[in-house]
Amino acid sequence: MTIGNRVAILREKFAQSIGLPFAEILTESEIEQALEDEGVTYRKRLFCPIVTLWAWLSQVLDKDKSCKNALSRVISYLVAEGQEPPSTDNSGYCKARQRIKEAFLLYFMRLTGKHSHEHPEDEFLWCGRRVAVFDGSRLTMADTSKNQAKYPQPTSQAKGCGFPAARIVCGFSLSTGAVLDAVISSLALGEVSLFRQLYVHLQTGDVALGDRIFGTFADICLLFARGVDSAFRMHGARKTDFRKGKRLALWDHIVEWVKPKQCPKGLKKKLFEQLPQRILLREVRFHIPIRGFRTESVTLVTTLLDPKEYTRLDLAELYGLRWHAEIDLKHLKTTMQMEHLPSKTPAMVRKDFYVHLLAYNLIRTVQLEASRQHSVDPLSLSFQATIQHLSSFTCLLAHGTDEQREYEYTQLIYLVSTEKLPFRPNRVEPRAVKRRPKAYPRLTKPRRQLKRKLMNDRYFPRAAA
Repeated sequence: MTIGNRVAILREKFAQSIGLPFAEILTESEIEQALEDEGVTYRKRLFCPIVTLWAWLSQVLDKDKSCKNALSRVISYLVAEGQEPPSTDNSGYCKARQRIKEAFLLYFMRLTGKHSHEHPEDEFLWCGRRVAVFDGSRLTMADTSKNQAKYPQPTSQAKGCGFPAARIVCGFSLSTGAVLDAVISSLALGEVSLFRQLYVHLQTGDVALGDRIFGTFADICLLFARGVDSAFRMHGARKTDFRKGKRLALWDHIVEWVKPKQCPKGLKKKLFEQLPQRILLREVRFHIPIRGFRTESVTLVTTLLDPKEYTRLDLAELYGLRWHAEIDLKHLKTTMQMEHLPSKTPAMVRKDFYVHLLAYNLIRTVQLEASRQHSVDPLSLSFQATIQHLSSFTCLLAHGTDEQREYEYTQLIYLVSTEKLPFRPNRVEPRAVKRRPKAYPRLTKPRRQLKRKLMNDRYFPRAAA
């Protein structure tokens, strides 16, 4: 059997299994076109870009995320078709991952997120509007010299005892939970600077939602100039006086914000000079009473000025939904184990980051399909259970006939639709674990130094004394 035939088998198996939820978005013609647009040419080899992409996605979704495990899955697909198994050396697959361009992965991540964001069900929209919610976090990576040079560890950590760290900011669709766009950088850049790289991809009519760090005069104006409304929590440095401005209701008024005298850090001065001198904004305050806790007051600033179309209660509900961004980041970092990436170079760190986001959108696509077929809220479905069911059905989908595959995929979607999360409002859990960790001391010196000391103590005890 030639390499071309074996590649055709793998492309078919992956497309029928892990790629099935993306069937309408990531077609082979779409992938081939993206490769052509990026100027990617490749020889006939087992791990062509398409096979590598699907194998990488399955690797990210598996609990065992090793390259060896991904290669084992590829071998099983070939053996199931009566083919001679290739070498178990995973270096070919690892090199194939390195050849994939970062822009190629970023394009598909944005494409899948945009597709779900643009076609939500009307009942999942907020006041008939699409909402993009933004939030930031951190992740770590393998402690190599190249990673340390690009993503230095926090200065509070001793050299050789910490890990390179990166800051990430992601934009999620509030209706479907899919990632619309994301950016990764060193800790030297703040979340606001990274946020400005993301909202250029929002579309006219969208609403940007975020915490207080994003609610600056400049960002509100720049979003509004693109036809994007915004709703952010009031920054702690700003004082709100509801006795001023146009009163709409209790704790609700329209005021005029004046352009700051100095250009904010991270914003180009030329862009700052183009901002308007004044802008009308709506400030709304509401109180959140939670039994057993002190009532919290939250003040929002928004460009949604119409009090009839967007009531105070609507805005309070909107800000409450901001918590979904925290949940989505938890799915990425904890459920999908993206909190620490084992990649050894900055380029592979970024690629691994975008593949995780693409795999995350794959799970959200399955949940969106379940919500459409069985009339459930996609955000009410268990993310972990969806991964488990998809992983369990992957082999069935890859090796079945067309009739069997249609039945199996229908059953997969049904099972996902039944995995509803319990309704637990105001749930409070202690941030503590019952199981004790191993009583190992913290690494306070570079591992190489401690290993050398152990060797000296073992073989030269008198000299050490």
